[in-house]
Amino acid sequence: MKKKIAKTLLLRVSSPLVLLVLCSVSMARGDLSAKVLCAYLIASSSILLFYPQSYETVVRSVPYVAGQAALYVAVALSPFFAGNECQMMVLACIPGLIAYTVMRAVEKYGNVKVLFRVDAIWCAVEEGSRMIYLMVLGILSLSALTACRFEAPAWVFFLHVFLLIIYLALSYMRAYSGRTFLIGLEREKAIRRVIQGNLRSSPEYGGPDDHMNMIYGKVLRFMESHKPYLKENFTIDELAQSVFSNKLYLSRAINYYSGRNFRQFVNYYRIMYATSLMKKDRHLKMTELAFKCGFHSVVSFNMAFKLYMNMTPSAYYGLLASKQGLAVTA
Repeated sequence: MKKKIAKTLLLRVSSPLVLLVLCSVSMARGDLSAKVLCAYLIASSSILLFYPQSYETVVRSVPYVAGQAALYVAVALSPFFAGNECQMMVLACIPGLIAYTVMRAVEKYGNVKVLFRVDAIWCAVEEGSRMIYLMVLGILSLSALTACRFEAPAWVFFLHVFLLIIYLALSYMRAYSGRTFLIGLEREKAIRRVIQGNLRSSPEYGGPDDHMNMIYGKVLRFMESHKPYLKENFTIDELAQSVFSNKLYLSRAINYYSGRNFRQFVNYYRIMYATSLMKKDRHLKMTELAFKCGFHSVVSFNMAFKLYMNMTPSAYYGLLASKQGLAVTA
């Protein structure tokens, strides 16, 4: 977990670091102008587009970031490109962005399993936001190139600098926080709650009919108060009897409101209970956790935990330990 955090931090820091290096070189040469600063902001912003989405592995983004950063520094430091930084920096973006787009497209659509992931909706939101950020960067790049080509007045370049600083700040915050900044915070939280299986404490709308709405409300109250999911052999028939419903109708209600079948619904509660136990006692063994939470085996517990928490139980223990260490340090 610590290695992953270090890699993501390295990827984020690479953008402002490249900007700092490029600006320092130009200041030393005495040719840092608004036009040149435009190019450097475009370059450092484009690096953040290679930052991995939530479903992408960090390792695969490292060569893209390193390659593009090296390309920009080489273009800026080479005496051959002196006086043409804006044009060359924008043009240097093109091969990297094309290569990245092609490789990601082949990876995504060559392996169709991602289309059937629980978090496919959020994956689509992230992909859409990245394409919009790329489009905005492309517009700013073309605008900067046009301004250079026709020798626009200085205020035009200062306007570009202002817009690019805003773009760079948004891109960095997007990489840091995981937000898209294209849809509202509440909407993003709602999507994440659905992905994580964070079921509503009470239904917010009627659904197919009021009776199904009422049944689902009974189910949630029963699950939270009696914790029947801790029984290893808990069945939908037992739940149906407890909320005075039939199995088929109950299954439809659970599927409609939670987006999961009965087994997934029960396993979600088990995993949430497991995380609460892990927070209280970080020395519990996996076998103890599995059977305390109603799982048949450690294997099924590990699989369910990774599905709902996007990490293994061991990694979650590591995350809890790191958070505790940060709290103690603070």
